Amino acid sequence: MASSIVVKSYKSGLSVHMDPEADIETIKEDLAAKFRESASFFKDATVVISFEDREIDSQTERDLVNIITSSSDVKVACIAGHNKLTQAMLTNALNELEYKSDVQKDSNVQIIKETIKDGKVVDVPGSILILGDVYPGATVIAGGDIYVYGGLYGQACAGNNGDTDRIITAIDMNPEKMRIAHVKYKPAEKPKWTIKSKSVPQPKMAHLVDEAIVLDTIDNNFWKKYHLNDA
Repeated sequence: MASSIVVKSYKSGLSVHMDPEADIETIKEDLAAKFRESASFFKDATVVISFEDREIDSQTERDLVNIITSSSDVKVACIAGHNKLTQAMLTNALNELEYKSDVQKDSNVQIIKETIKDGKVVDVPGSILILGDVYPGATVIAGGDIYVYGGLYGQACAGNNGDTDRIITAIDMNPEKMRIAHVKYKPAEKPKWTIKSKSVPQPKMAHLVDEAIVLDTIDNNFWKKYHLNDA
């Protein structure tokens, strides 16, 4: 009997394709069986998951994620679609978190699945991945790295414990204030922020070069170069 689900992999992610005509309980049973059978293949990977080919509500999404994690050692970072820009940003963030963990044993990574709004302060000892925007008036402080899967328009401080080998990334980088360790970012002009931006955002990464914060545009060539230089 054919399975009601097909699992396809891409870099740092998995897409679960579900038969639109199948009963959801059948899909859950087939999903559990698939991940039990493939546990040795997936091992303990941390992945982005997308559920394809049928509409499901948030509770069903949570149920499916719980089935995956209880049937295998896979760790699900978040649920995402296949928009090329956002998928690439998440993949790069996960790759960088994995890289930092291997090199610096930075295993304390917190994931926040919401927009950080005006007046809110988020302060974590390790690194942080934010699946949303950081609004003006909001502040994110991390002892490790900061990854914003959205727009960074408020204040951000990475390496708050004094570690200068830290980075801040965002899909749209336009912070009110930004700091890495003891070094403050000095923008060429005062940032302007609106909810409806007419320009296409360009993912950027902030890092330290000679006691100054430098912003580089993130693309495939940049990530390859960055990892090669730090390897």
